[in-house]
Amino acid sequence: MKVQEAISRLSDLEVNIGSTERLLSVLSGSVLLYDALAKKPKNLPGALLAGFMIFRGTSGHCFGYALLKDKPKVEKAQNILVKVQMIIDQPISTVYRFWRNFENLPLFMKHLESVDVLDEETSEWRMKIPGNLGTIPWKAAIIKDEKEKEISWRSYSDSLIHNIGTVQFYDNGKGGTKLSVIIAYHFPFGNIGGTVGKVLAPIMENTVEEDIRRCKLHFESGLL
Repeated sequence: MKVQEAISRLSDLEVNIGSTERLLSVLSGSVLLYDALAKKPKNLPGALLAGFMIFRGTSGHCFGYALLKDKPKVEKAQNILVKVQMIIDQPISTVYRFWRNFENLPLFMKHLESVDVLDEETSEWRMKIPGNLGTIPWKAAIIKDEKEKEISWRSYSDSLIHNIGTVQFYDNGKGGTKLSVIIAYHFPFGNIGGTVGKVLAPIMENTVEEDIRRCKLHFESGLL
């Protein structure tokens, strides 16, 4: 089959999953692919699964959903997806160094009670439950760290909350930094995770976005 024909057939596939779920699939698939190829020996089944998730996200088509008579609706309440871009009047080296130390994040992310760095790759996060009802902890690992270019992390698979984040740094040509941030929280379906997600996600989506934007205010006010 010619490449053009294959691309044409892919473009004809029905888009049957929502934009939030698509991005989560791409992010999760990228994480799985990194893990699968970094291992020795390489985890080929894991790489195939990662490839499927990336395809699912980029095409917007889920074969499993297509086979169902009653196609499931995207549970937006289960997910938080925030994308923010901003210009910070500080050099990349300063902004990168600040973000690289995750213990700084609660200084402007008010939905986080704390982030404790355990080693070069691992950190323990605690999210505040709205209404001062306690905190939800999870551990995360840095999966990509390109100095002054990009930092990416993801939570461990057994976490009550799945968290994936990517921060990219660009020189804006005027001595400042263009910052691009994507942070996703996913509350697993079923059991306590689904219940927590339905309650917290609608409340927290705006909170997380405001928290990220507060980073710029902290730099410009001289608080950092």
